[in-house]
Amino acid sequence: MRAHALICFLALILYRVLRMRLKANKSEYSVERALEALESVQWHRVKINGESHTGVSVSNLQRKLFKDMEVKPPKQATTA
Repeated sequence: MRAHALICFLALILYRVLRMRLKANKSEYSVERALEALESVQWHRVKINGESHTGVSVSNLQRKLFKDMEVKPPKQATTA
């Protein structure tokens, strides 16, 4: 029961921090809309000629939301 209460408390704090950051940056999006838009950030990994490559698909809206929330967007691509 204590773990559940802790998780709920952390979720509330995160929600409020996101709301404050969106409001401070005069974002037109609510926390709910921002989280909904960010659900579709995609991470990819492919092998080309035996070499592994990873990348992230982030839309312009998602980039704006990361900026409004003062969060660094995921890095675009790496080679392993």
